[in-house]
Amino acid sequence: MACFVMPLLVGVVLAIIRRLWRGAERSRLDMLVYLMLGGALVLAAEHVWHGEVVPWPPFLTAMKSPQAISVLVNEVVRVGGTMTLAVTGAWLSLLGLARRLQAGVEPPKPPVATLGARGDG
Repeated sequence: MACFVMPLLVGVVLAIIRRLWRGAERSRLDMLVYLMLGGALVLAAEHVWHGEVVPWPPFLTAMKSPQAISVLVNEVVRVGGTMTLAVTGAWLSLLGLARRLQAGVEPPKPPVATLGARGDG
């Protein structure tokens, strides 16, 4: 119904933080923003395709009755929150892997010229 709302909100908040925070490049926060917003966009398109999101108010078909709002909020928190945590976990795994690979790569050492062992250099 509305599980895309949680990653969408987190993506927007992270995009604002990325603009304001100077250390965002080092932490690859842009990658997390793209993952959140891209996932929310795909989920929203899927919900439109299945008729769960409509272009007229209240926009979400689950909000037609006041009793259904609690079901909607439950889905946003449980399903959307779980997806947001899963995407964040994948991002943290990618960050860890990238840092581990960068730490393992050493720059090439310049060649050192030495004299021959016999002293005829």
